[in-house]
Amino acid sequence: MASTRTRYLLAGGATLFLCLAGGILYALGLPPFDTKTGEIKASEVCKTLGPSSRSVASLKLVLPGKSSYSFDDTVTDPRRDDTDDSYTSFCFVGGDGKQLLVATAEMLQYENTDEWVKDMVEKSVSGSTVQPFSAGDKAVASDKLAVIYVPCVSRGFGRHLSVAVELKEHGGASDDQLREGLISLARNAALFAHQNAKCDAPAKVTG
Repeated sequence: MASTRTRYLLAGGATLFLCLAGGILYALGLPPFDTKTGEIKASEVCKTLGPSSRSVASLKLVLPGKSSYSFDDTVTDPRRDDTDDSYTSFCFVGGDGKQLLVATAEMLQYENTDEWVKDMVEKSVSGSTVQPFSAGDKAVASDKLAVIYVPCVSRGFGRHLSVAVELKEHGGASDDQLREGLISLARNAALFAHQNAKCDAPAKVTG
């Protein structure tokens, strides 16, 4: 009798162990529950991120593996002519129902670029995590955010485009790789915004 009870206990314990192990593997996306990573198609990538040939490579580097990706791209406030002092665009990148990355461009003006950095950076990441890089009149980046202050309007108190690429969820790349990928995306987005907003001041940005 005791032997039968022992066998039942062992069988129940083994079943419980298998259920727990299966749950852990499923939660971590490990075999046999791993899902195939979806394709980031150049034809679907936000136009506001610039040339898709460049942006796709950077997106593959920084984004986590998801079974599918979505892109929502819009210019909510286009600059229609030289007298227009406004421009706003958004690109939202999602994967499996989660927001992964957001890229924005907005026309504005700051008297002090350090104030711009503070406003753009500290609402998303710690100011101590960003480092400068070469682009526009001011540019800083971390492994989660890249922002560029791009000259746009040359007349009067020249207005700028504030371009930001923020990573909400990242893949397995190193911090340095993530930073470089975000910088590449921000530079490409800045060049697109500069052209699309009909800017006449030199962008000071290279792709």
